[in-house]
Amino acid sequence: AWIFLIFIGYSSIHVILSVPHSQWAVYLSQTPNLLYQMGVDYIRVIVVTIVSFVFAVSLGYYLANHKKVSTISLPIIQTVSAFPAPAYFPLIFAITAPFLVHNLSSVETELYVMLLCFLGTFYYVFFGFWVGVRAIPTEFLEVTRNYKIGFFTKMRRIVLPATFPYLVTGLSSTINSAWGGLAVGEFWPHIYGNQTLQVHTGMMRVISEGLANGNMGIAAWTSLLFAIVVGVYSIVFTRNLMDLARKKYVIEEGIYAA
Repeated sequence: AWIFLIFIGYSSIHVILSVPHSQWAVYLSQTPNLLYQMGVDYIRVIVVTIVSFVFAVSLGYYLANHKKVSTISLPIIQTVSAFPAPAYFPLIFAITAPFLVHNLSSVETELYVMLLCFLGTFYYVFFGFWVGVRAIPTEFLEVTRNYKIGFFTKMRRIVLPATFPYLVTGLSSTINSAWGGLAVGEFWPHIYGNQTLQVHTGMMRVISEGLANGNMGIAAWTSLLFAIVVGVYSIVFTRNLMDLARKKYVIEEGIYAA
């Protein structure tokens, strides 16, 4: 392990020293704009995550309580999630694009990009929530029926707290995987014919376009900034929520406490 760390440190120092000072000045001058573009991408990720969460809670809860419908629906959802979204997304684009204007507007481009992210990530939180609902002890559900607790009260007091550990795992996977969808969708040359799917602002577009044009320096610098932010996010968000889920939101303990 120490040899590996020493090798990484030596390689990093070698790369830093090999880049001219003038080039570092260019990268540093572009950093505020790159952070802004990263912020725009985070907004996209948040939107996709919220939509995935609403989809998971609504449809997941319904299927968990309607076995006949879930017998038909779950295999379909599993089949869709088994295929990488970029594999069939050009077909969706080819079918829908003729109904739009010749040149995609900003709104239409955003919808396509976020649809690609949604198709490639929604099943993480969906199946996590569905498994969590199925794992709720029947004693809790019997109490809700005996006391005729309303739907929203039951969701707020029992279902969401009980499925919190599953939701944290699913949401974390959804957020992490959404970046892959952005990397593909924000700059997709010739997605259908001569049409290119490309957003105006986005960090992943900067990286993908830089790699496509041979501008490895800006792509590497942007990736480094992204790696730093992801590291902070993993410590502040994911780890803390995981610890909270393990310590506080364990519904089986409620049975013993009762």
